[in-house]
Amino acid sequence: MGRKIAVLFDLLSVVTSGLLLAAALLCRHASDISPETGRFWALLALSMPGVLLLNLAALLYWLLRRRWLVCLLPLAALLSNGEYVAAMVQLHPAADARTRSDLRVASLNAFNFNLGESRYRTAHAVAGIMSRERVDVLCLQEFPVFADTSVDSLLGCFTPRFPYSVQDGWEAILSRYPIVNHRYAQFADAWNAYLLVDLAVGGDTVRVVSVHLQTTGVAALRARYRKEHDREAPVVALLGEVERNSRLRARQVHELERLIDSVRGPLILAGDFNDTPSSYTYRRIDSRLQDGFRAAGRGYGSTFRSLGGVLRSDYIFCNDSLRCVGYRTLPDTVSDHRAVIADFRFVR
Repeated sequence: MGRKIAVLFDLLSVVTSGLLLAAALLCRHASDISPETGRFWALLALSMPGVLLLNLAALLYWLLRRRWLVCLLPLAALLSNGEYVAAMVQLHPAADARTRSDLRVASLNAFNFNLGESRYRTAHAVAGIMSRERVDVLCLQEFPVFADTSVDSLLGCFTPRFPYSVQDGWEAILSRYPIVNHRYAQFADAWNAYLLVDLAVGGDTVRVVSVHLQTTGVAALRARYRKEHDREAPVVALLGEVERNSRLRARQVHELERLIDSVRGPLILAGDFNDTPSSYTYRRIDSRLQDGFRAAGRGYGSTFRSLGGVLRSDYIFCNDSLRCVGYRTLPDTVSDHRAVIADFRFVR
């Protein structure tokens, strides 16, 4: 009897590994399908981290049991999603401090400078970090625009390092180089937007775009249910909110694609995409631009502090006119996001 149970358990374990492989392949395929086609694919893409962790556990299990053929199932699952793994974990050597770069760009979702005693103190703290890191261009999302806060005073916190700045809506770009042109564009059916500037960097004109795509809406929905109904939001409502906002991000990323395709010179795209590297959003941008973290990052690429700090949603991309030679995620706690910094050299 015990022998039969052992054989049955073994068979079920193999079948489970096969199902995990199938799930991993579907997750990989999901990032190529627009969330506009339906809820299933958007939710499947979001499940990628969990599916890969289960496959990793299965691989370790079969390795310990020395079942080499069965090991191929979870190994295939991990290898088939190598691009996602590469977008989350990189083993590049630490950047040499002597490595020359032509432009250093930072991006931060500033969380309205709310993570501190006052917005001004937090703004000064962020400015100090950017001076310490010798940043040339800073892209800020969720720049506070409130009646009790002076935008000019907040920008003034950064003036010693960044004499040039543009702020519109909830976006701001600050620069050590002259801004020769700028444009602010709000996405349809959302308050999210992007801010575009052209910078005169030596003899080159560099286009920098700071973007903040549609949020998942989960945190806001949960807060509303707790306030209005004194209970947690039901799963059906949460899934519906995730689906709706995934659709909005898909339309927003299509607009970004048109913008990217229209640029002929050096282009840097930075910001909070509110989506992970397993998403349709990331896949569309990554197919056109180079992810700075994949090119020159090191370690685990998480940027969002909540949810255990496992998510990466903040990025800096560039086109073929630039080469990323260094990429770091800062440990400083000045927001619910971590700042990212990328070093670029012009491709001559």
